[in-house]
Amino acid sequence: MQRAKIEKNIGYTFRDGALLERAFTHPSAGAHVRDNYQNLEFLGDSVLGFIVARKLFTLYSDSDEGALTKMRACVVSEAPLARAVDRLDIASELMVGEGERKHAVHNHAGVKCDLFESLTAAIYLDGGLEAAEKFVLTALSEDIASAKTTARLVDSKSRINEYAMKKGVSAEYREEGRTGAVHEPVFTFSLYLGGEKTGEGCGGSKRAAQQAAAADALAKLERTKKQKK
Repeated sequence: MQRAKIEKNIGYTFRDGALLERAFTHPSAGAHVRDNYQNLEFLGDSVLGFIVARKLFTLYSDSDEGALTKMRACVVSEAPLARAVDRLDIASELMVGEGERKHAVHNHAGVKCDLFESLTAAIYLDGGLEAAEKFVLTALSEDIASAKTTARLVDSKSRINEYAMKKGVSAEYREEGRTGAVHEPVFTFSLYLGGEKTGEGCGGSKRAAQQAAAADALAKLERTKKQKK
């Protein structure tokens, strides 16, 4: 584990190096609970949730509880946390057992998510809430900034499902294409309602593309509804 590299990338210098080492120790490399990141992950989940919730509450003080909850879920979840770890370029520093290393477990999104949470807890224990908040808000700045839009897209998919159930038709998402670099693909999906193509959207993940297709379909359905009035 390269401590100097990690601290440079995360923008925080530890006073207690043992905390940093524990945060980067996978259960396969430290069998005892005090030697790996599992307990830190538990604490980090709560600290992370609080920090993001407070930030969203400040940014969107006019939003209700349901909307804020959806926004938080769009930030504090596996995919955005894994992307943050990728941006920080620290996953390769994770200490794992020999078998897990052969299977490149450090590349798994779930493990990256665990690492982000454990690191958040370690910073909190080492430097307090202010230090943890600075790390979290910097690392997740893009996701927090787009949380409202992302939550709306997620809600679009839910609304499409409700519409399909009400009308008694199927809602099927089909991948139409994929462009861009291997490490940064752009997916295109179409939404078919009752076998008829109703919406299309693109995104950096399959889920995002499906959400965009749902939003496109909702917009078209709304326009059709207005035209019939």
